[in-house]
Amino acid sequence: MIHALATTDPITPEWLTEALRAAGELPTGAVSTVEARANDAFNSAAAHLTLTYSNDAPADAPRQLFLKRNLATEWAVEAGRDEALFYQAMAAHRDRLPMLIPCYVALIDEARSASTLLMPDVSATHASPLGRDDQISETALAVPDAPALDQAIDALAGFHAAWWQRPELGQGSAAPFALYPLYGDAAQFAAHVERRRGEWEQFIATEGAWFPADLRAIYESALTRLPLLWEEGLGERMTTRRGLTLTHGDCYLSQFLCPRSRVVAPTYLVDFQGSYANLVGEDLVHMFAFWWTREQRREGDREMRSLRRYHDGLLAGNVRDYSWNDLLAEYRRGLTLMLFFPIWDETNGSAQSYWLPKLHNIVAAYQDHCLP
Repeated sequence: MIHALATTDPITPEWLTEALRAAGELPTGAVSTVEARANDAFNSAAAHLTLTYSNDAPADAPRQLFLKRNLATEWAVEAGRDEALFYQAMAAHRDRLPMLIPCYVALIDEARSASTLLMPDVSATHASPLGRDDQISETALAVPDAPALDQAIDALAGFHAAWWQRPELGQGSAAPFALYPLYGDAAQFAAHVERRRGEWEQFIATEGAWFPADLRAIYESALTRLPLLWEEGLGERMTTRRGLTLTHGDCYLSQFLCPRSRVVAPTYLVDFQGSYANLVGEDLVHMFAFWWTREQRREGDREMRSLRRYHDGLLAGNVRDYSWNDLLAEYRRGLTLMLFFPIWDETNGSAQSYWLPKLHNIVAAYQDHCLP
């Protein structure tokens, strides 16, 4: 029986043989050797593997693999388990999800707090349109070139369209089909608002001596409006599941892998450690508002053009009864909800060099879209 690997476990030819046989990728033969090269991911223990096989293995047996295991910290154990659950749930839908890298095995060992993903290594043919360091910079590097941006938008729209209002959404309490736990129902949303108030008070206690008065006024006004969102449409959407889909949850542009060449090939979306049944606003704000300055959003009408392309992608994916105005309203709601993410970042110990530029960008987008 194939088992999940903890980070302290060796990656052996025997384990890989068993995993590939279980996946139907190695009907004969066995893995002879494996070489591992570490990946610099900060949120998992990941490695690029090069395999050789015995002579009786098929010529097309996969030779370049990507192995992902969770780190030992509590949040990483939970994130790794949720991502393995995501790929388990997606296994029956692979044919209609070209934006997902095929996953050979997705394993969870609750007793050892271990989860493992094994999939093809596409690093030779695909690359992120932005590295993480580029993504969080305040330079032109935070904007990918136009073709790569379009490919990422199309991949996200295709993923959302594939899960639009499907009956699986909101079923059970486990990822990925559970309702987003911060506001799946009225009680969760009320508790979420109270947490945001507490985080704001903690933030001001730490940063208030220098925090600009104009930004403070924006946040305090937004806090008074936050509880109203439930009655202004959020509650109706979550209760009826209208406009609900499966979301990524951490949808920065660095989470996409675009083809290195301009040949026709899938663009992949990766790192599904926070996928839930949710509205699309959060994924779009992650992509377009957190790390683009106002100038970058407005340059060449980049933000509106991106949102238009995304909406066109939904329509092309057979989403119906979701207008352009519906999308803009969802984006505004996402901006209001996510205005408080940088505050949480600070209270959670993130460096100021990370959360402060993020705060300035989201505030600017909130001012542009949500304030008179």
